[in-house]
Amino acid sequence: MTILAGKNAIITGAAVGLGRAYAAALAAQGVNVALCDLREEVLQRPTEMQAHGVKSIAWQGDVSQPDDVRKVVDGTLAAFGSIDILVNNAGVWGASVADDPLDKSLADYDRIVGTNLKGEYLFGRAVLPIMIEHAKGGDIVNVATDHMVTCGTPHNVCPNLPTCPWNQPTSSFDGPPRPTGGGNAMDLYDAAKWGLNGLLFAWAQAGKPHNIRVNALCMGATDSHMLRSFHNFKPSPEEEASWMRAEDAAQVLIDLLNEGPTGRTGQNMNFCVGRPVKLEPPLPLRYLEESAL
Repeated sequence: MTILAGKNAIITGAAVGLGRAYAAALAAQGVNVALCDLREEVLQRPTEMQAHGVKSIAWQGDVSQPDDVRKVVDGTLAAFGSIDILVNNAGVWGASVADDPLDKSLADYDRIVGTNLKGEYLFGRAVLPIMIEHAKGGDIVNVATDHMVTCGTPHNVCPNLPTCPWNQPTSSFDGPPRPTGGGNAMDLYDAAKWGLNGLLFAWAQAGKPHNIRVNALCMGATDSHMLRSFHNFKPSPEEEASWMRAEDAAQVLIDLLNEGPTGRTGQNMNFCVGRPVKLEPPLPLRYLEESAL
């Protein structure tokens, strides 16, 4: 058994892709898992998780809606008695550009920022007081994007590995460092994911006296329902071969949690294509000083 056995976790966006992989990896470690997702398939996942000998429950709900967040958090407490781990994974992608019509912009904002930033905010704010009250420590892991930390933006800390597809110039790219962000069609997606930095740094400081760690997995192109939808579910074989595996990302989550209360906190961990999907040593904190923790 590992140090995670018997702990209780909430995983958002757990019906497919990364969320499902995170949930399965936690259940295999003996963690009781509470799952939520907008997709109806999430209601089928507890049976899969229970095969590992753990408790599992699920709700279909919208992470941007406070009533749904309360339903999941209160239901998890009632079923498990405590919450030790929160994996804020739920996310959506959508094209948005600066000159979109206002009506489209408002709808995009509610959907993209509502899920990718507000949802993580609501779950974190709901769970942190519970973790503090129960005085057992805990972990919050936000799932962000490599757009935030490409080549160490705004500090160049990337090792420029020869396996990185951005390491050499091409006909359309002058060479490293890779351009920041996802491009002009992702202003809302990037804004929401960059906003997670504010939650990460503030929550890490608030949680440190209570042995609550807060970190972020900044995921690049990983085989998932979201990424396949970006390619209209018809990626080229070359594109698909370059993607990272959700199961490898899930192992990173397990390795991070197994660091325990003395492990890293306030860290963005970069997982972009061409970089090994493994838990690397923690980097020096640049915005959140070590002394602040």
